[in-house]
Amino acid sequence: MNDIINIVGHAVRHFRTSKNLSQEELADRAHVHPTHIGRIERGAINCTIEMLNKVITALDISFEDFFKQIQPSSKTDNEVFPILIAKLMELNKEEQACILDFVTNYKLTKKE
Repeated sequence: MNDIINIVGHAVRHFRTSKNLSQEELADRAHVHPTHIGRIERGAINCTIEMLNKVITALDISFEDFFKQIQPSSKTDNEVFPILIAKLMELNKEEQACILDFVTNYKLTKKE
């Protein structure tokens, strides 16, 4: 799970710096607290889809361009990954949390 959090953070930093924006400028455009941007970029927090939507919109890029930047690992390198992301975007915050719990628990049972 931490891998994807770090990957998303690196992608946010990549697009922010490519647009010559400071973390504060991006936070202002996204209407979020500046510390959130830093924490997302460092992979210190698991941002919600709602938060990611604000950031991507503030970066003035498409979701497609954002997720093209993310290079899935060989474990997820397939056609299902973008479909899953698109489906998650359609869910509300509570539904996303439920799916996250399910995936986390599923991975835990697979390790046993």
